[in-house]
Amino acid sequence: MSKVKHHSAAVPPAAAKAGDEHSGRATRETIESIAVAVILAFLFRAFVAEAFVIPTGSMAPTLQGRHMDVTCSQCGCPYRAGASVENEGHGEVRGTTCPICRFPMQLDKDRDPNQRSFNGDRILVSKFAYEVADPKRWEVIVFKFPGNAKQNYIKRLIGLPNETLWIRHGDIYARGEQDGEAGGEAGGGRFHIVRKPPHKLSAMLQVVDDTRYRPAELTQVGWPSRWQDWSASGAPTWRHRSDGQGFETDAPADGPAWLRYRHLVPRIEDWEDVADGRVPRRLADGQLQGQLITDYYAYNDSVEGYRYAKAIGMHWVGDLAVYAEGLDVQGDQGAVLLDLVEGGVHYTCRIDVGTGEAVLSIADGQRSFRGQDGAEFPHPRAATQLRGPGKYDLRFSNCDDQLLLWVNGRQAEFDGPTTYEPDGNVKPQWSPQDAGDLEPAGLGAEGVAVQVNSLQVLRDVYYVASSYLTEENGRIPAEDDYEDLLYNGSRVDYVTGVFSDPKSWATTGLFDARRENVRFRLGPDEFFPLGDNSPQSRDARVWSQYGEAEDPHPPPFVRRDLLTGKALLIYWPHAWRRPIPFLPNFRRMGLIR
Repeated sequence: MSKVKHHSAAVPPAAAKAGDEHSGRATRETIESIAVAVILAFLFRAFVAEAFVIPTGSMAPTLQGRHMDVTCSQCGCPYRAGASVENEGHGEVRGTTCPICRFPMQLDKDRDPNQRSFNGDRILVSKFAYEVADPKRWEVIVFKFPGNAKQNYIKRLIGLPNETLWIRHGDIYARGEQDGEAGGEAGGGRFHIVRKPPHKLSAMLQVVDDTRYRPAELTQVGWPSRWQDWSASGAPTWRHRSDGQGFETDAPADGPAWLRYRHLVPRIEDWEDVADGRVPRRLADGQLQGQLITDYYAYNDSVEGYRYAKAIGMHWVGDLAVYAEGLDVQGDQGAVLLDLVEGGVHYTCRIDVGTGEAVLSIADGQRSFRGQDGAEFPHPRAATQLRGPGKYDLRFSNCDDQLLLWVNGRQAEFDGPTTYEPDGNVKPQWSPQDAGDLEPAGLGAEGVAVQVNSLQVLRDVYYVASSYLTEENGRIPAEDDYEDLLYNGSRVDYVTGVFSDPKSWATTGLFDARRENVRFRLGPDEFFPLGDNSPQSRDARVWSQYGEAEDPHPPPFVRRDLLTGKALLIYWPHAWRRPIPFLPNFRRMGLIR
């Protein structure tokens, strides 16, 4: 102490003054640096980028609101289920439903902390993007809700200024000013289908089935595989591999050997029978033959307390994709075939193993593809990487009236259009000779032995044609027949019964009752957003019901001045609670597509 004091007393007056000035300058610079940093942060937030948290599941599965990340206790499938109801303390989600095996799993949130709900994705939004360029269709945008400018919404941009939109059979059609006001049937008049770019489609496809996840208990009671051998001769050619996930065939040379998919999904009553030690009654009675693929969202199918949401999917989805992972080609001659069915029409891709050439066809060449100029093209061809023995990943899609093929993650470039014009009112088809939409996906081999590690069936987003607007507010009214079918309890049973009865598809009026006239007119600087989780998205279709004091009946569009920016990336999905607390879910980090 005395030495320090002595040393201080020995400092010359001039040096002491210089030290005080240096200390004061350092303090001032520190304060200025902090102030500048704060100002820059505010400027960055105001003009460049801002972080947001997703509260609800209207953009699921692209973006997660409050949700659970769980693993099915029966088949092992990892999936997510919505928990938006917990945001304001209105209830607690106690159970979820597996998207693959449909097992209604009760959650044990006390023993497994990771089964408790997590907050929504944290995303970064570019606020400068729309200052230098116009918003693009299919981008994920953030904007102020027209009914309350203090509330931020996030949706996918579907409609652009000066368009009339038509939501029809799950797809989006548009007509711009250049197309005039004389409309007509989709594909036959001035409306044109709005197709997703391939990278957007890849991100938006949702898994319907995955052979990697097959519950042992269902197998033990004799529940049939969804992928089954099919041959005109009746002689089995495909068989399960020993791992239970993949398939293999020796593929005789006298014709293609087909493995085809049937949507044999269990119901709650089937699982109840299994739990009681019984063979499911539908299986024992021979009533199990498959059903149509629907717009089912496991994300919406949860249990609040002891009440099942029963989000069973009420619309037939014909826009599908098939993914063959680890396809092991064991020869240098022959062909691999991929097939998708919609409305009874077969859309097929044949890949020659010797040359790698892929050839597309519709109805065995009886129909042609058509480009924007109206030119017809019967068999588009493309060179691919599938050539000779080896392992390949194949994905084939039929969405938005367009066929696309990927080999090892690379999109094939065909020498002609792969777009087509379907029939005016596409309905599912079935006959004793051709199962049609009852078997909507297939993998074939001709003259070459192949094995496949796993198979997936995926579906496109189905946009539900809902609206609560009047003609004065920009919507052309539609008949409510189909909506009556959806929300009347006895009619719900009727709808699900039709989906499971292919013999009724030709005579039922259900598919003719689908809404045809849900249209929205947009003016200058007006944009139309929709959520990816269409059955439970509070988007432009239904805003007139959800306005607030500022605007109790907001219009079905977002003005340009209400746009906040473009959603860029998920920078922090959520952190796990076990085994390592605060470890983020790295797999969900990345750019938003």
